[in-house]
Amino acid sequence: MSDEKLNELHAMAAKLMANNEDRDIRQRISQAISGGYDFGDTLHNIYLDYGYPESLDFFNFWNMYRRFGIAKNAVELPVFTGWSTPPTIEGSGQFNNELERLNERVNIWQRLKGLDTRQRVGRYAGMFMRVRDGQTPDQPLDRMLPGENALVEMMPLYEGQLEVIETDTDAMSDTFGEPIMLEYSESITGSRNENTNDTMNIHASRIVFAAEDSDNGWIYGIPALEAGYNSLMDLRKIIGGGGEGIYKNSAQSTVFNLTDPASASVYKDKLEQFNDQYDDFTRNRHRRAMWTPGMEANTLTSNLVQPQGFFDIALNDVAASVKIPATILIGKQTGRLASTEDGEHFLAGVQARRGDFMTEMTRNVFDWLIKFGILPSSEYEVEWDDLLARSDEEKLANADRMASINEKQFKSAGDIPFNGDDIREAAGMEPGAEENPGGEELDNVEED
Repeated sequence: MSDEKLNELHAMAAKLMANNEDRDIRQRISQAISGGYDFGDTLHNIYLDYGYPESLDFFNFWNMYRRFGIAKNAVELPVFTGWSTPPTIEGSGQFNNELERLNERVNIWQRLKGLDTRQRVGRYAGMFMRVRDGQTPDQPLDRMLPGENALVEMMPLYEGQLEVIETDTDAMSDTFGEPIMLEYSESITGSRNENTNDTMNIHASRIVFAAEDSDNGWIYGIPALEAGYNSLMDLRKIIGGGGEGIYKNSAQSTVFNLTDPASASVYKDKLEQFNDQYDDFTRNRHRRAMWTPGMEANTLTSNLVQPQGFFDIALNDVAASVKIPATILIGKQTGRLASTEDGEHFLAGVQARRGDFMTEMTRNVFDWLIKFGILPSSEYEVEWDDLLARSDEEKLANADRMASINEKQFKSAGDIPFNGDDIREAAGMEPGAEENPGGEELDNVEED
């Protein structure tokens, strides 16, 4: 938007607000001025002023994810932590056996982890299920397949590689609002193979979609980096500005002052010759000195602003946007108590994510495999281990504290709060051990 146009919009907005005219017109003008976002500021274009893009697409998120470490960690940390151990699948014997064979061949858990990562970068991601059915990928998959050998591979793909080109617009259809056909491009943003440039259409029946924040049943979610994108840009500016400032300071630019300013006009040609010689001097690192007749050389230096406060503000906003404590996001320890609490908070969030989105995504893939005969029909459960479970050392320490409390209570003639089963369970052992293992019962011993 040009300065002239922006000034015109400002004038219109001021006039309309002063005269209390039509509210709808004022809102449209304020939207244009404020960058089109929540009518946040009717007097400033915050996107233009601060250098933020007015709209974001997959390329913005992809570039930020691939080129900035904090963004990469914001995307991957919940995924890598959640998939640190695969779930346990409890189904029928035949189902579990065939699932194990299929996993050995196509590495299901690694593919699901890849799908999870990709869907956090964009609005959605898709698992292209390549099968041997004698049909081209643009044909609907409408038949049962002969077991797990019919699945060739599972390909997790980014939003950038899967463009929706046809959607079901029939409001009476069971699949209303869902994709019908997608265009797969191998060479587009998101692909890691630069040697292929094939493009083909894939019917939606051959793809299992994943979108974490799609709470309306469609495939379009919210990219993980969208809410914190502006602050991620600020972090890049702070880091880049710091590096550039140090580099320029270390270059030690030099200014030459003539001791006789009047000679500047008399010796103009010689001054131009001197500038050329100085440029050659700065490029030639083997030269250690040069003659500066009638000049005083001064080195330009500047004090760099300490960016820690600005960095922390932007980092905290990014951390809040992805629900990861800042100390965990960048691996910074601020003290044992704080890091322990942050770690437990983060793991609790990942554990909840396992039971919610990751279970749903896993079931969507397994249900597809059952629907088309790759796996046998079976009821099954997806169970995860507890990320918050105490370590053996923590369990023993907890049991020791309970025993110590018992001892103090006993010495003070108080009630003992924990019995043997409580302590054994706290130590990670099975409760209910015999009080006198291997001994004889003494209750019925007759006296002589």
